Amino acid sequence: MRFLVFVLALVASVCFGQQDLHDTQCPLCAMDVIPSLNQSFKGNQAVYACEMAGHLETLANPASNVLRGAVALSGSTLEPPYTRAHMGCPVCGSTDLKYSMRWGSQGNQKLYTCSKEHADMILADQKKYYVDNGVQLESNGFCKHASVMFDGFQSSVHSTCVKLFFQPWVLNSSVKYAFGFIGIVCMGILLEWLGEYREEVEKKFLDKYGITQSMDQEATLHDNSQPSQAPLLVSTAASSLIQPTTKIIQQKTIKLPLWCTIVLSVLYMIALTMGYLIMLVAMLYETGLFIAAILGLGIGFYLFKETEQDEMSGNIDPCCST
Repeated sequence: MRFLVFVLALVASVCFGQQDLHDTQCPLCAMDVIPSLNQSFKGNQAVYACEMAGHLETLANPASNVLRGAVALSGSTLEPPYTRAHMGCPVCGSTDLKYSMRWGSQGNQKLYTCSKEHADMILADQKKYYVDNGVQLESNGFCKHASVMFDGFQSSVHSTCVKLFFQPWVLNSSVKYAFGFIGIVCMGILLEWLGEYREEVEKKFLDKYGITQSMDQEATLHDNSQPSQAPLLVSTAASSLIQPTTKIIQQKTIKLPLWCTIVLSVLYMIALTMGYLIMLVAMLYETGLFIAAILGLGIGFYLFKETEQDEMSGNIDPCCST
């Protein structure tokens, strides 16, 4: 029974010891934070980052100058998300907090001190008040942490791991990264092939299953024996004697059966899905995978596009290249 009470007390201290993480935003982009991505300070305080690559390292680097100057508190109650937090000054441990230092220009995170002098001491040597001597991220030697988007083009090698498409698909080793690179190249090649294949299937359907429908349309014609001229502004007696003639023009349209249209629609949706997946790869801003996407599309264009025909088909937008 005593052990159960101890465990509950420990859980309560963890849950209510610091700020409400459900209402905490990243100081660099205002996105929701990841609890495991934090830099702890003495006094039970910490700064949290989102999963975007490089944001935690930027917050933990004093040279980034993300931590702002001290501002006196207007009341005794701390602002959200620190309303229920139990914190102390990182310098002396005092719980009588009177000054706050804002993290960055976005989000709602702050660092609290008991005096302006102690705030200036933290600004002068921020790392001195870290717990565990700085950021400690899980690393396997190839990369560390995982992100769905990089802050500008950069490589994940010896940096942040890439989370590709799905939560479990983390390229956290050289073998996984190599398979991801090859897979994206193959996706680009397959996308270009699928666009050409869909056009060939459509032509075969039109030749074999196309139903020709004719529609007669009346057209009013004037004297066809003379070349067309600009319209006269003034009506003459001769022109009033010319009677317009009516000619029947026959228009032909080819219609496909419903099942053919469904097949073509499915092929189009598959190609569109692959195109948007390649677009998501580009939006990761990971240098190697971006090169893989461009390389795959280029190889596919070389292999499957008819570059010697009068007019080439295709679209440079990968999501619409079908």
